[in-house]
Amino acid sequence: MSGKNGSFATKSFLRATFALSALFSADLVLADTLDQIVVSASRSEESISRSGSSVSVVSNEAIEKHSSKGMADVLRGVAGVEVREAGGIGSTASVSIRGANPGQTLVLIDGIRIGDPSSTDGAVDFGNLAVTDVERIEALRGPQSALYGSDAMGGVINIITRRGDGPPKYAASVEGGSYGTIHSRASVSGSADQLKYAFAIDGLHSDGFARYGYRINRPLTLADGVTPLPKLPWGDPTNRGGASGRISYRLSDSATFEFGLSGYGNAIRFDNSFAFVPTNVFNARNHSNATLLQGYGRLTSLAFDGALQNQFSVFGNLTDRTIAQTEGCFDLFFTAFDCRSGYRGSRRGAEYQGDLKLGLFGLVIFGARTETEFARTSQDPAPAGTFTAINAQQTINSAFAQHRVTLGERLDLSLGGRIDVVSGGPTFATWRATASYRLLETQTRLHASIGTGAKAPSLFQRFSQYGNPALIAEESLGGDAGIEQKLLDGRLVLDITAFSNRYKNLIGFDVVASCSPAQIFGCYYNVGRALTRGIEVSGDFVIVPDTWKARATYTYLQSTNLLTNAPLYQRPRNQAAASLVFTGLSNFEAEGRVTFVGPRLDFATPAVRLGSYAKWDLLASYKVDQRLTVFARLENLTNARYEEVYSFGVAGRSIFGGLRVNW
Repeated sequence: MSGKNGSFATKSFLRATFALSALFSADLVLADTLDQIVVSASRSEESISRSGSSVSVVSNEAIEKHSSKGMADVLRGVAGVEVREAGGIGSTASVSIRGANPGQTLVLIDGIRIGDPSSTDGAVDFGNLAVTDVERIEALRGPQSALYGSDAMGGVINIITRRGDGPPKYAASVEGGSYGTIHSRASVSGSADQLKYAFAIDGLHSDGFARYGYRINRPLTLADGVTPLPKLPWGDPTNRGGASGRISYRLSDSATFEFGLSGYGNAIRFDNSFAFVPTNVFNARNHSNATLLQGYGRLTSLAFDGALQNQFSVFGNLTDRTIAQTEGCFDLFFTAFDCRSGYRGSRRGAEYQGDLKLGLFGLVIFGARTETEFARTSQDPAPAGTFTAINAQQTINSAFAQHRVTLGERLDLSLGGRIDVVSGGPTFATWRATASYRLLETQTRLHASIGTGAKAPSLFQRFSQYGNPALIAEESLGGDAGIEQKLLDGRLVLDITAFSNRYKNLIGFDVVASCSPAQIFGCYYNVGRALTRGIEVSGDFVIVPDTWKARATYTYLQSTNLLTNAPLYQRPRNQAAASLVFTGLSNFEAEGRVTFVGPRLDFATPAVRLGSYAKWDLLASYKVDQRLTVFARLENLTNARYEEVYSFGVAGRSIFGGLRVNW
C-alpha cells in the first residue's frame, strides 16, 4: 500500500499500537466476550466466535450499572459508537456508529425498528428511551442493509428485552441523588407450563439544570449575537417513564407464539437558544412531550423434522411528539411568534423469515417484508401561507436471502443480498459477505466483512414544503478486517479492527436549481459524498481471578466530507473508555471508569471546535444478603466542564445512591 492510503494505514497502526501500550501500562485492556450467542449479526443465533461481523454485546450486568439515566448512557464506551446529549437527562440524545449520521444507524427493539417516520431523517431520540428490563444490547458495526434494509448504513443497535423462564422472579430498585433526581424500576418474569412472561416498568424525575449555557466558561448571547444571555434558571425538569412486556406461549412441540409491547414517554422543559427576546430563552412555555409505543406478534414453527424454521411477524409502532416553543414559528414577514408543533409518525408491516438447515452445506436464511410508514405534522396557530402540513405515507417491500456455511472446523463464511422497493420512490439492492477464520493452536481469530448500505429518503425529505419526491437512496460501501487474540490462558482477549466506509448520494439541503419556484428557502437534493475510516481496539483482561478485571475500548475515526475535504461535524477523531473492577471482598464490588472524547467540530456560524474531555466515575455495590443490594455512584469526579453539543451543559460532580431488591 502506498501514497495517501499507505500513509493512513501506517498512522492508524501506530495509533492503535500506542493505544494498546498505554492501556497495558495502566493494566486496563478490554474486548468483547467470545462465546456469547448473538442474533443481530446474521438474523439467526450465532456464536460471536463464528461471526465475521464486528459486534459488541452490552450485558445485563453492565446495563444494570449504567442505565439509571437512560439508554444513551448504556452505550457510552462501546467501540465505534458515538453518543451526543444536548443538555442532561431527557434532552435530545443521538447515537451513531463509525461516523455515520444518527439516521443512518438502525435501532431495533426485539428486532422491530423504532425510528420516527415524522422526523427529518428518521433518527431515534435516545433521550426518550427508558431502560425497563433489557437482557442485552447488540451493537453491530458496518453496513448491514443486506440484512435489515434501509437505515442500516453505519450499523445496527438491537435492544433485546428479557424472556421469562423458571419460577417467578421479582426485582425492584429505587435511587436518588444530585439535581433532584429520583429513579425507580420494577420487574417480574417467569414461566408456567407453556407460558413464559416478563414485565417491567421504569420511572424517573430530575429537576435537572439549565440545558443551554449551564457551566459554560464563556459569555453567551441571544440569537442576535450581541445581547448577553439572561440569568440561567435553577433547572429544566424531566419526567420520563417506560414499560415493557413480553409473553410467549408454546402451542405445540413445534410452534410458539410470542407477543411483545413497549411504551416510552417523557415530558421535559428545554431552552430556546434561538430566541431574540431575553425572557423567551428560558420561558416555561418551552416544553415538549414525546411518546413511543411499539408492539409485535410473532409465530415460530418448525417443519421437515426441524430442518426449516418459519417465523411470521406482524408489527407496528407510533411516535407522537408535541413541541411548544417561544418564537418557534414565523409569519410571512419573518416575524417570530409562539406556537405549538405536532409530529406523528407511525409504522406497520409484516415479515416472513425462513431458516433452512442444509447439514454440511450450512444454513440458508430467506424472507420477505412489507412495511408502510406514515407521517403527519401540525402547527397551532398556523397563519395562512406560513405552514404546509405533511400528511404522507410510503411503503417499502423487500426480499432477502443469506447463505451461511462452515468449512472444516476453522472457516465460517456468509453471503447475502437484499432488494428494497419504495412506493413511488427509489429501488435499491444491497449485498454483504463475511468471513471468520480460527487458528485453534494459537487461540487466534481473523474476521472480516464487506457490504453495501442504503437509506431511503424520509417522508419529510420527500413530502414536506422542502421535499423532493424524486430523491434517490443514500448509498455506502464499507468493510472491516480484524484480529482477535486470546492470551494468558484466555484471561486476556484483544481485538483490533480496521474499517472504512464510503458514502454517496447523501441528502443535503440548499437553494439549488432542482428546487421548485415555491421553494425559495431551499430543498432537499442528493449531493453529498463522505468517507469514514479508522481503527477499533477492545479488550478484556482478568488481572487477578475473582479480584481484579479490566475493560477498555479505543476508537480512532477519520471522517471527511469529500466535497469540501473538511472533517465531518460532531465526529471525534479519538475516543476511549476504560474501567477497573474490584471484586476481592465478599459481596462487594467497586468499579472506576473513565471516558475520553477528543476534539471535534460542531455546528455554528462559523464552525466551532469543541475541546477534548475526560470524565471519571466511581461505582460501588454491596450485597447485604441474597435479596438486598446497596449501590452508589459518584459521577464526574473531577467536576470536568465540557460540551457534547455546542453551548449545552453537562452535569457537574454528582452523587447517587439506592437499593435493589430481588426475590
